[in-house]
Amino acid sequence: MGVLRKLETVCWGQPSEDPKERKLLRKLDSVILTYVCLSYFTNYLDRANLANAYVSGMKEEVGFLGNDYTYAGSMFTAGYVIGQWPSALVLSSGRIPPRFWFPFCMVVWGFLTLGLAFVHTPHQVWGIRFVCGIFEASTFSGTHYILGSWYKDRELGKRSAVFATAAQVGSLFSGIMQGAIISTLEGRSGLRGWQWLFVIDFCITIPIAIYGFAMFPDTPHTTKAFWLTEEERELAFTRLPQAEHVKMTFATLGASIRRAVSTWRWYLFTLLFTVSATAFEKVGVYTEFNLWLKSTGTYTTTQINYYPSIFTATAVVSTYILTLISDETGNRFIVNVIMYIAVFISSVMLLVWNIPTGAHWFAYIIGGLGYAGQASNFAWANSMTRDDDVLRSITLSSMNLFSNVWALWYQIACWPVVQAPRFRNGQIATLVTGAVSVGIAVAIVYCSRRWPPALPIEPEHEGRTVQYAAEPEQTEGAEDAEKAPVESGFAVKPIA
Repeated sequence: MGVLRKLETVCWGQPSEDPKERKLLRKLDSVILTYVCLSYFTNYLDRANLANAYVSGMKEEVGFLGNDYTYAGSMFTAGYVIGQWPSALVLSSGRIPPRFWFPFCMVVWGFLTLGLAFVHTPHQVWGIRFVCGIFEASTFSGTHYILGSWYKDRELGKRSAVFATAAQVGSLFSGIMQGAIISTLEGRSGLRGWQWLFVIDFCITIPIAIYGFAMFPDTPHTTKAFWLTEEERELAFTRLPQAEHVKMTFATLGASIRRAVSTWRWYLFTLLFTVSATAFEKVGVYTEFNLWLKSTGTYTTTQINYYPSIFTATAVVSTYILTLISDETGNRFIVNVIMYIAVFISSVMLLVWNIPTGAHWFAYIIGGLGYAGQASNFAWANSMTRDDDVLRSITLSSMNLFSNVWALWYQIACWPVVQAPRFRNGQIATLVTGAVSVGIAVAIVYCSRRWPPALPIEPEHEGRTVQYAAEPEQTEGAEDAEKAPVESGFAVKPIA
């Protein structure tokens, strides 16, 4: 048991001294974390499969020309943007429970992905990808909202990292799967290998959606999950600092948005992920590794699908390690600096371009470090907005929404596929936007010290306990300000 406890401490942080809480966490991890990771896995499997299908025969058979492939990515992004706030509204309103909403969206994008196997023109691909983006918008920011609802700050970063790396595992598996399909299923039942890729993707997605419908526990204040006892449901609610839960509806949407945008937290966290995602995730988002391998003319189709898996594995490992470091040190800012150093090296090497083949490989692989922000920056935002549930929901969805709005023009302007594989404009843009991202992270650190939010104080014991407000309150006639006790959680101060 000593070895297992040490392993648990390394992977998940210091475990709770309360055996009931440890048991609850294991249950939550086994169901919530399993489902959201599988969901995001299929989400990114779908996205990565389009890139792999494109370089495996789809381009020629469907008739992609010029920037048709780039436009397909932009159409998906447009749908993804449109779907962000409606999905946040659905989750916050409580009218449709998450265990219905998430699986429903999965079923829809599963059937749409199946449809990609039978397209005949680029325009059909554009239409399917647009609608697919609307429903896939529920997954990323929605999951971060759910994780923030169930886990404490010291538990959140590592879980966010595991969730974020599920996307890279999806990309990793896609390349391996396409390579295997080309070798074994090419021509079976009259379908080409790239078509089988989408069919198998559909077959993976639907069972996971059914699992989510049966097992997902919603949120701590609404859960009726059969696998949690009544005592565990109460503990899940009381162990977290509880902000006032305000249901966001269409009637209150305007007031909720005005409330959110009146604080620096919404502005800076939205700006941070908007700029950093397009800069730090360049190798994977713009598939520059795959396109370079194809351009050399020295690699087979199977190798073009397999070899980028090395970059993806780097993204998986580095995301978890960097988030583990930021959890242990309490410093989420430093991850942004490390990511910029990695993509700076990558972009400078690729701007030089006339470098040995091994140096090209290194430049693409080191770019995998740029994906750590998906975990650390969302965990940072979750922690800094715990005092206001509406602000937390809007901030998390806005981070994802505006990063994709930015990507709509950024990809076309800086990373058009006609400039592949060198992407000179894209590399220069990465150097600039990466530096801006680090500057925004510095601003967040400054503002969090200058105008700290009324962060909740986590309860130490079960039940209702007496805690203290985040800031001292002046009582009439008192010479010195003293902290005033409040019940069950923390004092919520108005957001300026």
